[in-house]
Parts: sequence; structure tokens; C-alpha cells
Amino acid sequence: MIKIKENDVYNLVDTNGRCNQLIDTYTVLLETLYEMTVINKKQWETLKNGCTTQFNYYEQVKEILKDVYKKNGWYDILCEEMKKNKALFKAIKNGNADEYEKVKAIPITKINKKGQPEIKTVSEIIDTYIESRSRHYTNSLVKIGFANNERRITDVGASFLNLTAVNHDAIEKMLPLNTSNIIYLRQLLKLRIFDSSGKKYYSPFILALYALLENPRISQDDFFEIIQGLSPYYNISDLKSFINNYQKDDIIKSYSYSVPTELDNANTLNYAIFSKYFKNGKSDKAVDIYYDFYNALNAFINNKDKDSLEALLSIYEDNKPMLNKAFGYGSNVFKNKNGNRPAVSDFLKKEKTDLLSGQLNSTLYLRRERSKTIDKLREYSDTTMRIFKATGLISFDNGYVELVCRELCNCIFDKEILKSHIFGNIKDAEIKNISDYEEMIDSYYYSNHSLISIFNYSDELVEKMLLDVQSEFNGAKIVDIPQIIKRKRKNDFDRFIAKNYPETRVKALLGMFSDRSNDRTIKKEVCPDATVPTIYEYVVGLAWYYFSNKTIDLLSSFNLTLSANFEPLTHAGGGMGDIVIYEEKQVIMLEATLMNANSQKRGEWEPVLRHSVNLKIDEENSSKREVTTFFIADSFDFNTINIWKAISSVPLQSSTDKDKYTDSVIIMPINNDELSKLMERKNEYNSIIQQVRKLFLKDITSFDKDWRDQFIRTVMI
Repeated sequence: MIKIKENDVYNLVDTNGRCNQLIDTYTVLLETLYEMTVINKKQWETLKNGCTTQFNYYEQVKEILKDVYKKNGWYDILCEEMKKNKALFKAIKNGNADEYEKVKAIPITKINKKGQPEIKTVSEIIDTYIESRSRHYTNSLVKIGFANNERRITDVGASFLNLTAVNHDAIEKMLPLNTSNIIYLRQLLKLRIFDSSGKKYYSPFILALYALLENPRISQDDFFEIIQGLSPYYNISDLKSFINNYQKDDIIKSYSYSVPTELDNANTLNYAIFSKYFKNGKSDKAVDIYYDFYNALNAFINNKDKDSLEALLSIYEDNKPMLNKAFGYGSNVFKNKNGNRPAVSDFLKKEKTDLLSGQLNSTLYLRRERSKTIDKLREYSDTTMRIFKATGLISFDNGYVELVCRELCNCIFDKEILKSHIFGNIKDAEIKNISDYEEMIDSYYYSNHSLISIFNYSDELVEKMLLDVQSEFNGAKIVDIPQIIKRKRKNDFDRFIAKNYPETRVKALLGMFSDRSNDRTIKKEVCPDATVPTIYEYVVGLAWYYFSNKTIDLLSSFNLTLSANFEPLTHAGGGMGDIVIYEEKQVIMLEATLMNANSQKRGEWEPVLRHSVNLKIDEENSSKREVTTFFIADSFDFNTINIWKAISSVPLQSSTDKDKYTDSVIIMPINNDELSKLMERKNEYNSIIQQVRKLFLKDITSFDKDWRDQFIRTVMI
């Protein structure tokens, strides 16, 4: 549950969990939590309570997301100490509360950037830098509803992991979104930001929908000032007018702050009082710089001479980014150019700032408070944008925000109903208290509810909406409209590829993945919101699209989640292949990995085989299409290549139905360089796939799947 105080700004992700690759990170965080708490049946507890779960969770996430969460200084130093101290190693690895009690006060030293020693105890390191981070990381899952406060996987989280089916309702079927998009959409429609009492609420995503239906194109700055800046404490009587007549900084100007009594005077503040009100949570040194700046301002206001101006400008220029952030609303506190030293009279004439007009204590305090608010708005808006992107319904492009399929959205979102859900009181809703809404494991927010259910649309209203959709699509049959919309999105995607990813660019990108020092460039080239392994899946799909001579429906084949702007956001879930291409007579599955040859054995053999077997059995029981899997990586070891070939000769069992078997499973390894060359053989696409199949099938012999049982019976008799 997200509660905020008046004049505060809500945040959908804890500071320690924030990153550019947020949606991809959600998937990894949830998969890891599921593995530890459900599969391995571990309690979500701490070392001091005799449990290694939170410690191990951090270790595992840190390793999987090592390109995302890079700062692990104290953890690394603790690990070195554990190698030298057997008692410490045993206490931590065993998760024994009594053993941990004996070692938790051991001091550990780290040399900081200045070459100075920093000393912390074992318990301080584990509490603050390891287990606390695990709690912060997973708190992001709680906020989006994938887990509850006890870190139990919710119904929504289980659906996101493909453990339970997600049935799209009649309205959701109209939208060109995959299941992950739909889950994010549902959760954001249910998301409420509560006041400190837990009674009044604000629904930011519903306001976003309403605003974009009212105004089809909104600048990104204005959009997030509105969406991020509003709170449960607002009561806007005419929302339509507010949206349509919004002027930049309107919300920021509406924030009111009271000046503390100790600052509401003209006395020069001593350091003790100053540091009490001008804090910086990240740096004690920053407070010293703030105080020096305050004293320099005071001296200039009182003296207005050349020396005091020089001192003021010098400290400002030496600490410009920090002081602008703290007191300049993110812009320059002074207009004066670095190094320029104007006459005092000229400086005063040019600088029309309230900082020089007297009442410095209260003025500087109000500037600090407003600057913090603006800084939070900008910082938290970035996170909110990334989560909104995951719905696939809102486009962020070139500094503007728009709805995808706006005409369709106009039909299926009733503006008056939306408006009634933006601000409210929990007691006015059908759910009478906050625990029923969001605190219990079976509460409303943690349970699966479709769009129709969330808005409580009546059957009559749904019927009217569908008729409106029909009218928008020239009277097409309702059952045909999803396919019409899907074809339109496919065509949009094909044009997007032609414009942004011509064949030469895809080849160039494909060639960059073998050198991980290119990761930053790859992210900049494709999408900063995704991890490099997710981008790799995306680029492999683009390469295959060109190999197929653009004949495949790549958009429908991706199991990774895309934004409204066709950017990759998160990798395919654990229960499905990365890319599954359904064609008339064949099904092609692509499994792409950046794991090196040695890591592939541990991380890819089982899931690739499982996906291939299950897909082949599914097809044998439905369409009878031939299934061929291609395993794409930069390189392979000898055993991987030959094991994939050998597997085609043995019968294999389904992982979802133990009574079903198949044989002749084809998994062909292809490296990046070979895939790049295949793009040049586009006219031989089907022929090459058939050659692969012949290669695997020619050596297949009759194989008795009961060979072991028969042998054991013979030996045991």
C-alpha cells in the first residue's frame, strides 16, 4: 500500500530498487522470489532470526542482474572476510541464529575513495547493505501487486509468471496487447495512492487515461506534472477544465509550505539549527556546502561589495550542480556565467532572485522545499513512465504522450466512469476498508480482476461499447475486430522496422553482442529501458524477420513484452520460448541467450529442451505442424552442439502432462555470425529449415523408452 503525506510525491518504486531496466527487473525479481519461497519453500526472514532467505535473495538477484545492480562494495568485502573466518562463514551460510549472534559484532574495514578506513560490524553490513536491499527490491513487487508484504506471491503475481491462466474479457480482447501488458494495465487501473489516514485515495493511471482522452497529445513535462504532482489531498471541482487549461508549473505553484518558527526570523542561523532543516539524506558534506552558500549569501546581502560577491560566486560555481538541485528548482540559481565577475550593481540588476531580497532564512528554506518537490517529481516521473509503458497503451515519443489506438480507447473507456474513479474515499467504494482492498493476500488489489470488473461495467454498457467499436470499424463483426486491430499493429510494426532497423543496422547490432563492453552502446542504440539479454532476444527476432524475407508475423511471435512504441521491455517468461513463429505448415521456435558456452550448460539446457518438447507435443495434439527449434548464441561448446543433436534420437516426456511423449525433437544451434549470414539467404528460408530437419531426422533409429525399466527388472529378478 502506498501512503503519502500532504505535499509529498508518491513513488512507485523504492530508491534502492530503481533502475532504467525496471520492467525487465520486475520479472527477474519475481521469478527469483518464486524460486526461493515457493519452489525451495523458504520463509522470507533474516539471519538474526535464523534464516538465510533475504541474504541469499540478494546474492542471487545481484548475480542475475549484475549489469543493473553494480554497487556491492560491502557485500564483496564481507565475502572476503567469510573466506578468512570459518565461524563467520558457517554462521551466515547455515542461517543459525545462535551462531550468528556470536559473530554479528565482528568489525569489518573498508577503505573509501579518499583512502580512509570505514568500519562497520557484520550485522550493520547485512542489515543495511544486503537484507535491506532485498526488502527494497521486493517492495517494488508489493507496490505493483505481484507479492504481498510478507513476500508471498499473489494471484496476480502467479499470472504474471504464467502459473495461472489470464482470461481476457470482451473489452480486453479488443486491445492489441499481450498478457503481460494486460496484467500491468489491470494493476495500474486498480492502483491507488492513499493519504496518511488510508481513507482518501488518488488513481494516477486512471487520471492519465482521462487526460489523454480529453487531450490527445500532451507534452511529457505537463503530463507528469499533473500525474505525478497530484495526490489524494487534492479536490479538483472541474477536472476537464483543469486538464485542458493546465499551464506549466500550476501544480508546483499550488504546493504550500509553512516556515518553521526557528527559521522565521532575520537572525543568522548557527550550524546546529541550519543542519536541522537543510538536510541531505545522501551526503553529510552537502549540508556543509549548503551552509557555506548560506553564509556567503548573508555576507553579500549585508555588504554588497566586490569581495562578498566574489566569495558568493566562487562557492556557487564550485558546487553548481548541487546548489542548483537544492535551491534552484533544477535550474541555475544565478544567471551569471561561470568566471564572469560583474560589478555589484550590474549583478543586482540582472539577478531578480528572491534570495537577495531579504528574509534569507525563510526564502532559502522555501526554495529548498520546492526544489526537493520538483526533484522528486522529475525523479519519480521517470519510474512512473517506465511502468506506464508496460501497459503497451501509452506512447512516449519525442517529448509527447499519446494513447495507442485512441479511437478504440474512446469506445471502451467511459470518461465519466473514469472521472469517478480518480479521487475518492475508500468508504465510498464497494470495498469498505483498506485491508480488504490491499493488505490481505486475497485482497482486491492482489487478485485477478479484468477491465470490465474493475470499472463494474454493466452488460448493457459493454454491449453499447462493443457497438461503438463496430461503428468505428465500419460495422465489422465483433469477433473479427481483434484480428483487424492486430493486423494494423503488425503493419505499424513492419513500418517501424523498415524505418528504424534496416537490415544493415540489424547485422551491425548482432555483431556487437559478442563483446560485452558494447553493452552501453547497445542500450543507447535500441532501448535504455531493457537489459542487454532482452535486447538480444529482440535483435535476434529482427534478424530472423529478414531471414524469412519479411514473411513472418514477428510482432505476434515475440514472447517478450513491448511498449506502445515497439521498444523491448522485458524478456519472455520462464514457461515459454523467447520467440515462437506460427506459420501455416510449420512452427519455428527461437531460443536466444547471451550466456557463454560454459554457462549455457547450467542455465539453458533444461528450459530450452522443456520448451521444445512441450511445444512439439502441443502441436502434435492440435495442428500437426512441424516444430523446429533454433538455439541462438554467440558461441557454443562442443558438448552443447552434440547433445542437441543426440536428443533428437530419444523419446522425451512433457513437463506439463507426464502421460505425453514425443520424439524427433530438433534443436539446431546457430551463432550470431551464422544468423547474420542467413539474412543474406532470405530466398532459401524454407529450404534451409527443411535441410536442418533432414540433417536431424536422418540418423534417428527406433528407441525403446522403457529400456531402463526392462534392464532393472532383469537384474533384480
